[in-house]
Amino acid sequence: MLITHSHKTQDKTENMKSFTLSLCLLLAVISSPAEAMTKMIGKGYCSIRHPVESLTTTRTVSCESQHVIQRQSGGSDIKNTIWISATEHHYLDRSIDKPWDKERPWFNIGNSSLERAYMQGVYARGFHFITYDHHANGVPTLWAWDGASHLTYAVGATFNVITKELSYLGYQIERMKKGQETQFADALIGIIFNLMELGIGIAYSILGIIVGTIFNPIDTVLNIPGAVLLSAEAMVEGVANTISDLIAIVTLGFVVL
Repeated sequence: MLITHSHKTQDKTENMKSFTLSLCLLLAVISSPAEAMTKMIGKGYCSIRHPVESLTTTRTVSCESQHVIQRQSGGSDIKNTIWISATEHHYLDRSIDKPWDKERPWFNIGNSSLERAYMQGVYARGFHFITYDHHANGVPTLWAWDGASHLTYAVGATFNVITKELSYLGYQIERMKKGQETQFADALIGIIFNLMELGIGIAYSILGIIVGTIFNPIDTVLNIPGAVLLSAEAMVEGVANTISDLIAIVTLGFVVL
């Protein structure tokens, strides 16, 4: 009995140490100044996840600071950009479809963080943990966003992961047909990165819901109605676009919904 009791006491002590260490690490992350998140973090990681374009591009830069909410849609330069490859920037912002510009939310009820969460989840490949000032420093969304925005991002990113990859590959095919520079290798490498990021991102979002609610309780409550609508919209967009993409692939592009 004494031995059993001793083991239980030791287990409790180890669990307490583990919990304390985790809490200290969390507090360290939360208390880190935004200035620590320089643009070189986003720009550097972008280059790593798009290695072929970074090494072979003929452009001046291979990664660009992309506004999530476009300026013409009321977006600012403050905590409203993410770092993506120049080719993806062209697809989101300048291609014929222009999903970044034309596909705004149907039900835009909530603050700018909620809209950014929706747009990133539905259209931006990968999972972005930091939003930046335009060509400047950034801040992790962990505490910058409210809990409702974190939930919306997780839902949007999960339900749209397949269609985002298929659409981006389709865009490469379109560029190839036009004789333009393509990035098929990076698109395929990106799938691996994106799936890994999504796995981490879901856990991050669960933590974000808690931390975001603690740091932004009023915004969380006010954004709940909008989060419900935008999450539902993100799911509908994801399912519908995935079906459309699969039909286009099966019919070799002869049927496009």
